[in-house]
Amino acid sequence: MAIDKTVRAAGAVITRGEGNAREYLLVHRSYRDDWSFPKGKLDPAEDIAGAAIREVREETGYAIQLGLPLPTQSYKANGKPKIVNYWHAEVLAGDFVPNNEVDEIRWLPFKQARALLTYEHDADVIDAAKNGRATSPLIVMRHTQAMKRADWTVSLSNRSNRDADRPLTAVGRIQAAGVVPALAAYGVSYIHTSDSTRCRDTVGPYATARSLPIGLEATISEERHKEDSEAAKTRIAELAYADQPTVICTHRPVLPTVMKALKAEFILDESLVNISANSELFDPALSPGSMVVYHRDFLDLQRILAVEVHIHGM
Repeated sequence: MAIDKTVRAAGAVITRGEGNAREYLLVHRSYRDDWSFPKGKLDPAEDIAGAAIREVREETGYAIQLGLPLPTQSYKANGKPKIVNYWHAEVLAGDFVPNNEVDEIRWLPFKQARALLTYEHDADVIDAAKNGRATSPLIVMRHTQAMKRADWTVSLSNRSNRDADRPLTAVGRIQAAGVVPALAAYGVSYIHTSDSTRCRDTVGPYATARSLPIGLEATISEERHKEDSEAAKTRIAELAYADQPTVICTHRPVLPTVMKALKAEFILDESLVNISANSELFDPALSPGSMVVYHRDFLDLQRILAVEVHIHGM
């Protein structure tokens, strides 16, 4: 089996202020004597969005929230192929302290920041950040790995014989813990989930970590969806316009209805994709624990400016 030697990294273009007063954060690495954006390599099995948050915090001391994804950079570093994913981000809190990776930072207006960048390929990234718009994410995810139905039926722990009570496996619980940094990266503050145990326990660790309430949605459970898929479709259409960063957690059989509802509600920005490929942006085929992030225009929640897919299956 061939071993993928590609180095994966993640980072962010961080801004503060608005309009002509907007400034861009650049970092200086003394060991390379370069000016770039905060970024770093992924840890094993780490979510890429979570890695961006962690690396920025380690290099700058700033806590951030991710916005629009920016152009991905591919190049060779030390003879190995390297792929770096970037997002536009804003500072939530924190203070910079020089460290063993970054000895200096600068907040600069766009033209000065662009001119200071050491690498030509970084210009595309900062240009995209300058032209991007503020967004609010809507995240659709499938619950993490659950006990198989056949095993649950014969399990001694199954007292109710209700499929809705079927729990996560040990792997599913690990996956649920791994989803926490991904949801935190986008600042999710509204949590809506099927009322089945396996969905509640998928978003439970994040809700606990952020002290957030969980909205239980019976209409997007497998059982209720089977009885009345139109009710599920109607509820998803309502949640599409939630005015805060939102996650919706449900089941594989329900996802086609979810995606159909969102496709009917959302308008895709013409710059996003080729119109003929729009159907791919509402693909219900998600593995356990995986998610789709719809970046809605902050001023027009019906308009989608970008879409990301995060695979969290193990």
